[in-house]
Amino acid sequence: MKRGLAAVLWGFFLLFYMGIIMYVFFAIINIDAFKNFETAMAFEMIGFLLLIYFVMSNVLSGSIKTGFFVPLLMVTIAYTIILDVLNIAFVIIMPHVFFVLIHFVILFIYSLISIPMYIMGKDKK
Repeated sequence: MKRGLAAVLWGFFLLFYMGIIMYVFFAIINIDAFKNFETAMAFEMIGFLLLIYFVMSNVLSGSIKTGFFVPLLMVTIAYTIILDVLNIAFVIIMPHVFFVLIHFVILFIYSLISIPMYIMGKDKK
């Protein structure tokens, strides 16, 4: 019962968060009119998918130890927030090559932090 309720609440939270970000992108910024549109959307989808995977996989199966799950979730949330701030602030003014480079560097740093936590925290069943 608790896992089902947690999954529904997290699912609602994630959908609401994605809705807010997409509203800001398309209704306020009109991101589809800029050359960094595809890059911003691609990295936003990567951030959303990582957030959905780490949250839902642990809520539904409990496959990551709690001591590793909480820092992994915090790092993933921090990555997603940094990604959103970069996309909202710099999608218009930053040159495309530099925009892509910044996103890859941040994704690399996130991977350096999160992958070892995920591997060490995964339950051996």
